Amino acid sequence: MTDALLRVVGRRPDDAAHAVMVRLGGPAVEGGTWTAVTGTADPATGEPADIGHRFRIGGLTKTFVATVVLQLAAEGRLGLDDPVRRHLPGLLEHPVTVRQLLDHTSGLADESDVRYNDTAWFLRHRTDTFTPEQRVAKALRLPLLHPPGTGQQLARANYDLAGLVIEAVCGHSYREEIETRLLRPLGLAGTSLPGTDPILSGPHLRGYDDGIDVTEQNPSIHGAAGEMVSTLPDLERFLTALVGGELLPAEEQRVLFHVPRVPYLNDPRPAYAAAGLDHLVLPNGVTVWGMAGVVHGAITGMVTTRDLGRCLTYVISPTVRGTMRVPPLAVRLIEAAFPA
Repeated sequence: MTDALLRVVGRRPDDAAHAVMVRLGGPAVEGGTWTAVTGTADPATGEPADIGHRFRIGGLTKTFVATVVLQLAAEGRLGLDDPVRRHLPGLLEHPVTVRQLLDHTSGLADESDVRYNDTAWFLRHRTDTFTPEQRVAKALRLPLLHPPGTGQQLARANYDLAGLVIEAVCGHSYREEIETRLLRPLGLAGTSLPGTDPILSGPHLRGYDDGIDVTEQNPSIHGAAGEMVSTLPDLERFLTALVGGELLPAEEQRVLFHVPRVPYLNDPRPAYAAAGLDHLVLPNGVTVWGMAGVVHGAITGMVTTRDLGRCLTYVISPTVRGTMRVPPLAVRLIEAAFPA
């Protein structure tokens, strides 16, 4: 297993990536933990990458947000089938529920005036500050793609709204709730929610896109759908705690793994996203759960089996960002980490 994974990690930098870092843990891993690191944390200086370096985790932020929403549901502070407009009056008038935000069945389009996937636009605006309302405005203007609950499409607006729901229920920011409920209890000292601070502090991977250093970027371009910073050990600790039942009661734990039986929009496959975790059956038949993220400068993921036999966390510092959440290199890492 680790030999196959090491071959995929390869020797970096190369045309695909400046650095690749992988951490594989769990009882099915010889010695309990295996790591592989190759490439440079800073291509300009040649500083080598290190397993403790911090990086932007992009869409993995959504799993933290979903966990807080599920905890609030367990405490009776909100209902998963509450209409979102009950908590955010005047913002979303469609009959979308909190649950449908978490599992991406709201019908909201994945469209935004904040065009983070457009590299030219991103380079012009990466130091600007954006509000949640700005990020979701276009999705709220457009017609729903389908009636709520009848189809699935990943849309960042779902998690921007979920973050606003947390704030409406708790009376303060979703960042405070994530820090209080998850980061501090789990000892995730390398993980943070930088808000509008564009600087990556401490030892970190620098990110490039098509030859341009994009490390400094205002995280408000992503908000509750992707603003966080973390490390591979922290991500492993969080995912194993979540999947292992440390963070949610049994009822909400079932919701975490419930994939709605609806089609995925414009895709021959069925829905694959649950409430904070994605579900994937590998070509060898192994089923894994986790989340993938892509921001300018980093491609990230955390993946495990339900029994936590193996837990993979990875980060790729690509030479070009691309638009795929799980590009071919990441797919090969996952498949090598989870043999039949």
